[in-house]
Amino acid sequence: MPFKKYLSENALFMDRDFSNWEEALKFLSGEFERKAHLSRREALALLKQREEIGSTWVGYDTAIPHNHSPKIEGVHILLVRTNKPVELPDGNHVRYIFSLLTSGNEGNTYLAILQEISQLMMNERKKLDDCKTPSELLNLINETCHLTGRTLNASDLAAPWPIIDEQASIGKALDLMKQHGVYFLPVQSKKTGKLCGVLDLVDLLKAGFPDYVFSLSDLSLIQDFKPVKFFWSREEELKVGDFMRDYRPYVIRSESSYPELFFLMIKGNRRHLLVMNPGDKFKGVIRPTQIIDKMLRP
Repeated sequence: MPFKKYLSENALFMDRDFSNWEEALKFLSGEFERKAHLSRREALALLKQREEIGSTWVGYDTAIPHNHSPKIEGVHILLVRTNKPVELPDGNHVRYIFSLLTSGNEGNTYLAILQEISQLMMNERKKLDDCKTPSELLNLINETCHLTGRTLNASDLAAPWPIIDEQASIGKALDLMKQHGVYFLPVQSKKTGKLCGVLDLVDLLKAGFPDYVFSLSDLSLIQDFKPVKFFWSREEELKVGDFMRDYRPYVIRSESSYPELFFLMIKGNRRHLLVMNPGDKFKGVIRPTQIIDKMLRP
């Protein structure tokens, strides 16, 4: 199914101005009133209901306010490119707003659209910025997005992820974790450019304690522990490669089905999975956030 089946020029709005996110949602609601045969109030209530569950910001200056209702027939998409960034309630800013309302009966299509939009904004943002007319914008989207109706797989849940070199310092790894708000990093070999391990913040915290400490049942009397301080004082000297673990138990193939990834997460008690394309090329990471946002509460 081509993307253009769901998005047309009269659903594209370029260089609009909104003073706040509430104003943007009201604008979308007015357009959905005309296109999805809902009242403006019903459309606004649906959009706000999903926003209350969690932010629909997906990165790349993009938000995807969406929801579903049995009152809606089919899939309806709006695209707004704002003239200047709009601040979301969570503090992030957006210039692109893709909004979807569906009946809720097109599960695969619904999730595929969300995935296509995320990939589009990650790969084609500069070209989208350069488009001057709705026609140019629509043509670019149609050339880039191809909804085939296939069964969704692990690749659709993979999120872009920072990678650390095995020769980098622990200090650099911590800085990267803080910058991206994560506590888990794939590690790549400087020699081959391929993954060679994973680094977990818990492993680093554990490394600061001597092994015997973990046999103690009560650490309340330890107020000042010199080995821990000594470990962290050397964070710029210590190398990631000395603290990484085997990455292979975390690997899932990009074509793996949803049941397979659920099973791997549960069986191995993994909070992160490394998605690998054919040829062992790293695509991204799946974590519980993706499961919630794209499957359990899309």
